[in-house]
Amino acid sequence: MGCNNKEVIKKDNTEKFMLGVSLDNGQIVFSTINIPYKDTYLSDAFLTNKLSLDDFFNQLNHVLNLRDGGSKIYQYDSKTNIFGPDNFYVIRCNSLDGINDIYIAKNKDILLDKCNLKFDDLDGVSMKIKDGTLTSTSATVIITDISQRENIYGNSYFIEKKENESWIKLVPKRNFIFTDIGYKIGEDNTLEFKIDWQLDYGELESGEYRIVKDTSIPNEGTSHYITVEFILE
Repeated sequence: MGCNNKEVIKKDNTEKFMLGVSLDNGQIVFSTINIPYKDTYLSDAFLTNKLSLDDFFNQLNHVLNLRDGGSKIYQYDSKTNIFGPDNFYVIRCNSLDGINDIYIAKNKDILLDKCNLKFDDLDGVSMKIKDGTLTSTSATVIITDISQRENIYGNSYFIEKKENESWIKLVPKRNFIFTDIGYKIGEDNTLEFKIDWQLDYGELESGEYRIVKDTSIPNEGTSHYITVEFILE
C-alpha cells in the first residue's frame, strides 16, 4: 500500500478568532488557536519582542499569492516543531483595501476573505437615513437586521464621497475616538444612531456621499460594512 504524503485538512467552520494582538507597527494578529513558542505562546512572544514578524514568517512555507494587491498565505509544517505539534495556515494581508493585519487558523479556506472590505454583503441587514434628520453636519441612521446573526454594532462610522464613480474616504479633521460599546438590535429588529460629523469632517459641501458603519459577530474575525447613500445639494 502506497504512502500518501499529502496533508489533508478538513474544513472546520467552528473555528473562532480570539481577541487580536496589537503590534507596535499598528498591525493586529488574530488567531483561532493558541500557538506555543519556546517557553511561552506566540502572542506573548510578539508582545515582548522575543520573536519578530519577519522571523516568524521565515519559519513558514509560502503557499499562495492572492489577487488582491499582495496578500500571501503561508503554512506551518509541524515537522519542524518550532510552533508546536499542529499544522496551521497564516495570511499576511496587503490588499488594495488597505488591510495589513495577520490571521492564523487551522483551515486555510476561512482565511481567503480576511483581507478585503465587505460592503453590504449580509443578507437581511440594511441601513437608511431617518426621515427629516439629514443636514450638512449630521443625520440619524436606522439599521434593520433580520439576518438571524448575533451582530454587534458600535458608535464608529466613516464617510465617503463619490468621485468619478468611485467612493473616496474623506480625511477627518481629527483622530476618531469612539466609546467602545457594542449594541444589539431591539425587539423590532432595528437600531438607531445619531451621527454628528461636524467635529470630525466639518460641514459637507454639495455632492454624493455615503455613511459607512461596521458590524460583526463575536470571534468572527471579520468586519462587515453597511452603507447608506445621500446627496447634498
